[in-house]
Amino acid sequence: MNRQIQLQEAFKLALSMTLFYWLALWMNWDLPKYGALAIIVVSLSTTGASLNKGVMRVAGTGLGALAGFVLLSWFAQSATGMLLGISLYLVVIGYFIQTSRQADTWFNAGFVAIVVWSSSYMKVDTAFHYATSRFLETSAGVIIFTLVSVLLWPRTSRQALLQQGQALWEGLQQLFGKYRRLLQDPQPEADTSQLATRLAGTYQRLLTTLDAAYADTARVRSQKKSWELLRVDLRSFGNALELWRESIADCYQLPLDKLLPGLDRILSAVAERLARGTALWLAQTDKGNTPSGDDSALLTEVDLEIDPATSTGLSHLQQAALMNFISQLNTLDRTSRELLQTLRVLAELDPAAVLHGAVHKAESFRPARWNPERLLKALFPALCWGVAWSFWIHVQPPGGPVIPQLAAVFGLLMVMSPVNLLGLLLVLLLSMFIVVAPIYLLLMPALDSGFAILALIFVYTFCFGFLGNRSPVLKLGPLMMFVQMANVTNDQAYSFILLVTGGLVMLMSVSIVVLVHRLLSPMHPEKILLRSLRRFFQGCARIVFAYTVPATRKQRKRLFENRVLPLPTQLQGVMKSLDYPHFPANSEDRVRDLANNLYSLRNRLLMLEASYNMAASESPELLQAILALQGDWRQRIQDVFRKWTRLEPADALIAAWRSQPELSQGLQQHLDALQQGREAGVDEAGAQNLYALLGSVNGLLESMEKLQDSMNGINWAQWATARF
Repeated sequence: MNRQIQLQEAFKLALSMTLFYWLALWMNWDLPKYGALAIIVVSLSTTGASLNKGVMRVAGTGLGALAGFVLLSWFAQSATGMLLGISLYLVVIGYFIQTSRQADTWFNAGFVAIVVWSSSYMKVDTAFHYATSRFLETSAGVIIFTLVSVLLWPRTSRQALLQQGQALWEGLQQLFGKYRRLLQDPQPEADTSQLATRLAGTYQRLLTTLDAAYADTARVRSQKKSWELLRVDLRSFGNALELWRESIADCYQLPLDKLLPGLDRILSAVAERLARGTALWLAQTDKGNTPSGDDSALLTEVDLEIDPATSTGLSHLQQAALMNFISQLNTLDRTSRELLQTLRVLAELDPAAVLHGAVHKAESFRPARWNPERLLKALFPALCWGVAWSFWIHVQPPGGPVIPQLAAVFGLLMVMSPVNLLGLLLVLLLSMFIVVAPIYLLLMPALDSGFAILALIFVYTFCFGFLGNRSPVLKLGPLMMFVQMANVTNDQAYSFILLVTGGLVMLMSVSIVVLVHRLLSPMHPEKILLRSLRRFFQGCARIVFAYTVPATRKQRKRLFENRVLPLPTQLQGVMKSLDYPHFPANSEDRVRDLANNLYSLRNRLLMLEASYNMAASESPELLQAILALQGDWRQRIQDVFRKWTRLEPADALIAAWRSQPELSQGLQQHLDALQQGREAGVDEAGAQNLYALLGSVNGLLESMEKLQDSMNGINWAQWATARF
């Protein structure tokens, strides 16, 4: 953002605040600070992002006001009933904050309901006036800022969307190149894992920007179906890329260039598709730079065949590793073609009809709605509310019901976006007493006209709105404290005690939240990590068991969505907040190595699921025939996962695999019969599916062995010990 845009954005924010306060003073509103707060919160970088934020804030305010009315009507005559009713309400709100894409809506619904109760304590008849006034003034603030943002130097999200999409595409191109080089050098480049993590963050930002672009860019909105398909295709290609990387590790001992003469051709085709995609992203940015050329060759499937002369002497496990590699490479080829086709539609080189209705566009797995870890986290705001309520009732500090109100709000904030509360408190107090207090106590009393007050609001907002381009703290702290403490109305009052009481109330509220967080052991990051690992290993054991019983694919899909797939995201959040100095035996490098091996195991399970589904759909008779010949590999894997669920080492079980034959005698004979063509009614595709399944199983075992090595480097007892 250059200097001119920074000045424009600061001017729009200042003008919106000035217009809103002019309207509020003209209409004699008694709660204009809530509309001003809405303007500060929704003042984002683009019109669409601001509009989305504004709609969520208005919707949340309406929902919270309605919930506040219901709670008052049910429990106004019972203090205990109100305590329990709001506690249950906060648990529900805290859970939906974690599962919904509209987390701001639920956050506003949570704190507005509590504010309705707080503002009407001992005067229930004022609740309706407070709730309707707050909803009206919040809506007015959002509307005014939206109109100003649209009419003056509007900034749509399209440019940011294209830039983020191009950055994501170029990152995928780099990541594919790094994974391709693994075929020659097994040692990955130093920044490979950092690049993969950065791309995951870029993808999430792209989704957020895309939602904003739907609101402020007509062209993006008209192509919404195609953009939604791009989201699916990007995720599918990313998963295929990771699974193919895992299959490379199984083939280091194989001469792939001789076994697969067309390997370089298919890899070059994927690289060309990614390069072509980069050009198409650039073309959308610059309409006069549309690249010419026909992409029909890139959209054609590349056949990959095995050289029969070279593959004759391979063992069954080597053939299994080879077929698994081919299967994952074919999936990578397919997803890259689908991704390029979708991008061509978005670039308006192909009609949208070629995409819609295609079978491959359905997502294999969807984020799980239910997770007990989320429920445990959702209890935190309710506990903060209950502790602050007890403190208020028994100690009776200044501020009254505002203390439990703020404690619940800060608790919801911790659930939505974990922050350093002590640092936030320091920023708010410094803003209040160093920036706001001199203006509020010395300058504002000297202003004797509405024009002077509005001019002060404009200059103050413009200055800190401009400084906020360097750091959001310089914008949010001074502006929010000014709006809250100054409380500009026609019945203006000035009080030093008001500032002191406000600072004291915030100090007590934040102290209660921090104390609850410190004493609530399940909220500590190391405890969250232990629970997440146990849940992950339980899910892995149940998935492996599901292959031995007539379980449906839908049941395994639920296990993946609820138990296995959420782990990488949970680990990323927990690793950032782990107290490494407090646990010196578990260094950051060891934890990162554990996380990488867990991610590899997760990918191996996905690979096994894909291979099993392929064999079950294309060769069900062959798969059924070998069920009795597969030995006890499932039982072995289940035993290891069950030990890991209890965080016990499984070295003895894994060592037993190495002391036994690689394949059971029955399975060995069956594979020999397949290889020599003695198995009647089995085509080449069925045999290849069987070998791919066997390669997935063997790769899973190798991954489990590596994971055990990294788990041996973790001091589990240190994490399990209570801090207090």
